[in-house]
Amino acid sequence: MKLLFVHNGPVFYDNKGNYYEYSYHGLLERYSYIAKDISFLMRTMPCSTEENYDLVPKEIRVISVKNMLTPIGYFKYMKDVYRIIEKAVRENDYLILRGGIYSDIAIRYAKKYKKPYIYECVGCTWDALWNHSLLGKVIAPVFFLNTKRIIKNAPYVEYVTDKFLENRYPTRGHWIGCSDICIGSIDEEILKLRLNKIKGFDMNGEILLGTAAAIDVRYKGQEYVIEAVRMLNQRGINVKYYLAGGNRKRSTFLERIVAKNHLEKNVIFLGALNHDKINDFYDSLDIYIQPSKLEGLPRAVIEAMSRGCPVLGSDVGGIPELLDNECLFKKGSSKAIFESLLRMINSDISKYAKKNYEKANDYLLDKIETKRNNFYEKFLSRT
Repeated sequence: MKLLFVHNGPVFYDNKGNYYEYSYHGLLERYSYIAKDISFLMRTMPCSTEENYDLVPKEIRVISVKNMLTPIGYFKYMKDVYRIIEKAVRENDYLILRGGIYSDIAIRYAKKYKKPYIYECVGCTWDALWNHSLLGKVIAPVFFLNTKRIIKNAPYVEYVTDKFLENRYPTRGHWIGCSDICIGSIDEEILKLRLNKIKGFDMNGEILLGTAAAIDVRYKGQEYVIEAVRMLNQRGINVKYYLAGGNRKRSTFLERIVAKNHLEKNVIFLGALNHDKINDFYDSLDIYIQPSKLEGLPRAVIEAMSRGCPVLGSDVGGIPELLDNECLFKKGSSKAIFESLLRMINSDISKYAKKNYEKANDYLLDKIETKRNNFYEKFLSRT
């Protein structure tokens, strides 16, 4: 049997024909429960050999489509993209459609050729567009209503949250709330090491703060953390802020924010970190922070929690399902971030380490896989 996974992407390629990713780790193992022959259909972009991405497994066939996420690209490539998607849908037995323009097109052909599909709801269309640009605000209502209609009529829906997305995009079909992020295993030694690190924590010393998120989009909110770092430094609190992630090691927009606040020595761009290095990143931090203006259920927050890292996050998407209210702050507010950081570094942060470590156990691979595979079994038995 053949399975087609459709998403906006991107995945990246080098001049040797290899494909790389930083958002799709573990999907081969997950979807192999449904079919052994798996294809990814999405945008592809070139990358240099210096980028720290994970290699897409050779077992996955990548079907490349042109970028239709701009007004010019939509009309320029529409005919060709529709042709590629129709052919791919026709040639596969099952579809996994993760929200986006390419998935919306694929649904048309899934219905035409009577192909069974699962719709993965991993984020809020309204939040994504509204926080993207002026054009995004203009088109947000139309795309929001379209997404609501698609999910309402989808036969099978997998939400990554427990409440947020289910309430905003309800469905008539079969559904499950199941995180697309899972932790392979959690060693109790991790928490011991974290608690020992916290014993040496000194708010009068150097405090290490970090975020793992794309740096080439503004809705991830790192700019507000940078401004909060300036406020803390003005209070005599020495903070260094490490940014992991992105297609590049630099972000022109964020660099301007850094320069404006004279924080060139305090803000460090690490570039994308592959899966083998990300835990070392979390372990090095005193506090992890997720300042996003929109989220589904952020992988980085769960990964940081699994390392016993104290975490602060904005009050959006599924983040409130992960953190206590006292660890949340208003999105898009440097002042709120400053106050949250000040409150945390003046508290007993070991209690947050313990709570986060325990909460991360809910996302262990065995628990998540059992829940999801039961849903897949229902899907297969009825299709």
